[in-house]
Amino acid sequence: MIDTIAMFFGELISFIYKYVPNFGAAIIIMTIMVKLVTFPLNNKQIQSAKRMQVLQPELKKIQQKYKDDKEKQNKAVSEFMKENNMNPLAGCLPLLVQFPILIGIFRLLQNAEEIISPLISNFSPYLLQLANTSRDINLLVAPLTSLSLENIISEISIYYLFPLIAGATTYFYSKMSMPADSSQKMMLYLMPAMITVFSFTFPVGLVIYWTMNNIFSIGQHMFIVHLDKAKENVAKEEKAEQNSPEQKNAEDKVKKTNRQKDAESNIKGATRETKSKAKKGKGKK
Repeated sequence: MIDTIAMFFGELISFIYKYVPNFGAAIIIMTIMVKLVTFPLNNKQIQSAKRMQVLQPELKKIQQKYKDDKEKQNKAVSEFMKENNMNPLAGCLPLLVQFPILIGIFRLLQNAEEIISPLISNFSPYLLQLANTSRDINLLVAPLTSLSLENIISEISIYYLFPLIAGATTYFYSKMSMPADSSQKMMLYLMPAMITVFSFTFPVGLVIYWTMNNIFSIGQHMFIVHLDKAKENVAKEEKAEQNSPEQKNAEDKVKKTNRQKDAESNIKGATRETKSKAKKGKGKK
């Protein structure tokens, strides 16, 4: 199965490379295509994460209420999730889909000479396509294996940059999508650390795929959140418009009452003034 996935992505990246003859750019375009295909799954993951963040305070109350009885706690949590249509596995589905894709691309980059080279004439695995390949970045090698004692100082700032960026983008995306729950805070730091360490042993091309996948996921998350907020604002405006006639009538009644009070106050003031003048007139006589 993995070989089939690797062959499929080999055909896809070969097709892209014919029109964009840069291996790094071809990987980025392939990442965009994968993101478009998996967009509905990622959308479900984002919606599930948002829903978990909204309902997290209520969930914490249930956990605190039954903290001494784990059986009752699990039952109450399960019923709460069922009532609110929450599926704890919904956030895992995109990861399950991504896993064979990652392994397939890893196999593709490991066997690029066997899979890609026969499909593309004059195939170059270098990122910048420099004439001097010793100064270029080979996307088929891992950062650790690309370094030697002679060039470690000159290359460490380039090759080591990719795993660090991969770890940073993993952290930011995890922070955006993870519910604000103290029990999961360890994963917020553990997952990026693991990705950073593993990325030192993966081909640079795979690290670029993972990094771009994170960046597009962050963009998708921000877009969906912005879209949901816009929908909420429209719903509020429509509700305000529906309630506006009633509010207007209430405001008119308040204004009418205030006018009546002002009129009564003016009449009382005029009456007092007239009486006062009349008393002064009698006093003079």
